[in-house]
Amino acid sequence: MFNFLSPKINSFGIDLSDLSIKIACLKKHGGNFYLASFGRQEIREGLIVNGEIKKEDELIGLIKEAVKKVKGRPLKTKYCVASLPETVSFVQVIKMPLMDAKELSEAVKWELEAHIPLSKDEIYYDWQIIDDGAKIQKDHLDILIGVLPKKTVDPYLSVLKKAGLKPLSFEIEPIATVRALIKNGYSDSPIIIIDMGAKRTGLLILFRQAIYFTTAFSIICGSSLVDALSQDLNIDQAKALQIKMKVGLNIKHPASRIYKTLSIPLLDMAKKIKNYIEFYNEHLRSLHGDNRSIVKIIFCGGGAKLSGLTEFFSQELAMPIEIGNPWINIYANPAEEIPEFNHNESSSFTTALGLALRNND
Repeated sequence: MFNFLSPKINSFGIDLSDLSIKIACLKKHGGNFYLASFGRQEIREGLIVNGEIKKEDELIGLIKEAVKKVKGRPLKTKYCVASLPETVSFVQVIKMPLMDAKELSEAVKWELEAHIPLSKDEIYYDWQIIDDGAKIQKDHLDILIGVLPKKTVDPYLSVLKKAGLKPLSFEIEPIATVRALIKNGYSDSPIIIIDMGAKRTGLLILFRQAIYFTTAFSIICGSSLVDALSQDLNIDQAKALQIKMKVGLNIKHPASRIYKTLSIPLLDMAKKIKNYIEFYNEHLRSLHGDNRSIVKIIFCGGGAKLSGLTEFFSQELAMPIEIGNPWINIYANPAEEIPEFNHNESSSFTTALGLALRNND
């Protein structure tokens, strides 16, 4: 989505979030992928705020540093696939009458005006027909539309180019997440994927090959849990982060102060998830002519490393909860650990790995 060049060119994924830059580069050997390069560069708070670039010059310097300091093989390409924040994106599945490609292209333009509060001159958009693999004859086309304001995309393009990189394409984070976590990008049952980052949490609903819904909220995220511990236990942020990662959620000790502090915002998050499940069942399930409900939830992102997370949400939501494996489309037999990269750390690189797969899928 949002391609600037179409040829298959060797590239790497670069995930720009509010507090970090993550890079992943994949190579092929003997028909299989392997991780050739990876790196993480921390970003001080305030450079990127809610997906909006605030300090361009400083961010350019950090991108250059991140590229230079990757582990593994040095990056020998300037081409990259970059993430864009889902907080200001619009992703929706719409129904369109059966028509030929030329007519459809024009019809989508008109349909955008009915759904987007911005003019076509103010946005970049992309769309594709959903071939969801369902063996039923349809009297309509399901179209996945992705839209981002130019005022969001242009600054990211600017800083990457000024850092000496050549963006091949930009992708909204949920699309890269699905590419990384879902085998061949296809789920035969409806599922929810939750990406818990440091500053915001993203949620998407996927069925077959289509993302039917996306949302993001910053009230409950990695840093908000640290803040809660810091305030409730009257300790500094560093100590609160240490307790969060070392102790986590222990459902066997619900009376402990740490459990109570962490469970309050996570119970609110469970309530939000239930509301999105109900929304899917009432408004979206009919779109694909299949009556199945959501069957499981997959967590990813740095926040997914919280001990006890799966047990907590499994108990609250009464459905299977998993931690996603971002190597599922990279290695033939994804292991719990790969050289220099443990499974827990892998979760925070989900978007970067999905982006790295973009020009190779």
